[in-house]
Amino acid sequence: MNRKIQFSFLSLALVATVACGRKTAPPSEQVATHEARAHAPDAGNRLPLEGVRGLHFIQVPEARIEGSWYPAEAIGDESAQALLTTPVKGIVSAIAVAPGSRVGAGARLLVIQSPELARLKADWLSAEARRASTEAELAREQRLFDAQAGSRRELEVARTDATTATADEEAARLALEARGVAPEIAGAALTVKAPRAGSVTSYKIQLGQGVEAGQELGSFQAASAAIVRLELPLPGPEAWKPGAVADIRGSDGHAWKARLEGTPATLTSDTRRLSYRLRLMGGPLPIPGTPVEVRVPLATAVVLPQDALQQVDGVWGVFVKDGEEAVFRPVRRGSELGSEVMVLDGLKPGETVVGEGAYLLKSLQIKRKSGGADND
Repeated sequence: MNRKIQFSFLSLALVATVACGRKTAPPSEQVATHEARAHAPDAGNRLPLEGVRGLHFIQVPEARIEGSWYPAEAIGDESAQALLTTPVKGIVSAIAVAPGSRVGAGARLLVIQSPELARLKADWLSAEARRASTEAELAREQRLFDAQAGSRRELEVARTDATTATADEEAARLALEARGVAPEIAGAALTVKAPRAGSVTSYKIQLGQGVEAGQELGSFQAASAAIVRLELPLPGPEAWKPGAVADIRGSDGHAWKARLEGTPATLTSDTRRLSYRLRLMGGPLPIPGTPVEVRVPLATAVVLPQDALQQVDGVWGVFVKDGEEAVFRPVRRGSELGSEVMVLDGLKPGETVVGEGAYLLKSLQIKRKSGGADND
């Protein structure tokens, strides 16, 4: 019986010795570690990943210049635009070409019946006849003078009349040419022709309407458009500088390169937007009014799926993987690019974030803040 009691004491002594040999932190150190974790800056945001199904992790890519396509319009250069006017008073008797129809250079657009033009033609014909008559009289007086059958005074008078008649004819010719009509082909009707190949943008007159000299009849646009006009809302792309080359595409599959001519300093008066001009560089140009799209560089940013960004308490952020936990980190959200979104600040390339399924961690964090348990 005494031997059994001695053996029990020995066993207890061995167990106590082994237990004392283990490295167990003192209670004070254990409390300090627990308090350090509890008071860490992101302690309330740290979420366990174990047991959360449906998460897909992605690695943050390198930042790159991203852009988006914006609608624009191809327009003609200012040098390719023209006003249709009439140099004489008259009545519109014919409209030969409908607005929007493409025509060649010199094509007949309008016909104006003009009594004024007829009078100018009559003045020129009269001056021409008088000039021919005075020249014949001068020749006759010259022959008489040479034959000593005429006087010098009569010869000088004939010469003066011929000079005056020639000047009058020249003035009548210039009056017609100043109105864009050659005297030889002038008549009672004025034909307004296309200044170059293109199309009539619009008319400001109607058939049978009376018009005054210098009145605007309509506008004309060359057949090709060398300028792209783009309007963007404020604040405008900071990365876009004059001289930058942009991509342009049309709905028919055509594509061009265009150079930014300048950045606007003021807003448009009607749309209150920033109006940009880009000049197309080569290739078959579109016709004026063609709708196109311009790829505008927005910013240098990291691009992530939209599912990765979640809004918690009004703040956009992502869940960054840290070991077996995830931490919600606020980021600066940029423009959307279809199913993706730009992140302008807050992430570094190479970090791992939660993509698909990030909303599950958002729900878990909201439950924690409301006092719920992780396994609810």
